[in-house]
Amino acid sequence: MTGESWDQAQRARQTTWSPFAALEEVALLALGAVDLALDQVRQATGRGEDVVRRSDLRELVADGVKELRARGELASKRVVAADDDNYLELMARRAAGRRERADGARTPAGAGPTAGAGPTAGAGPTAGAGPAHA
Repeated sequence: MTGESWDQAQRARQTTWSPFAALEEVALLALGAVDLALDQVRQATGRGEDVVRRSDLRELVADGVKELRARGELASKRVVAADDDNYLELMARRAAGRRERADGARTPAGAGPTAGAGPTAGAGPTAGAGPAHA
């Protein structure tokens, strides 16, 4: 179809409006949306069948539950931290505490003074690695 004849046909359709043509257009759009939704359901069903056939399904579910729980804890802590402290400051304090614990765990027993123990506090390998506490 050439450009001119297509334009003429388009104008002819626009000038002869009828409620049946509009209804047909709406019905075709609705059927297209339903077909798209059903296609997505078919694809999801296929993926679901593949997951059910997995031999490590139990571990997969356990990992998913563990991750969801961790996400829930983080979300709840963000809500609580927003009321109490700045969330980023709280996370920085926790990271510094983990770093101090990890550094303390790496120092062999009796190999030297530990941070915060007695008059030689701050002389160990963790000196200056974290927030100062009064």
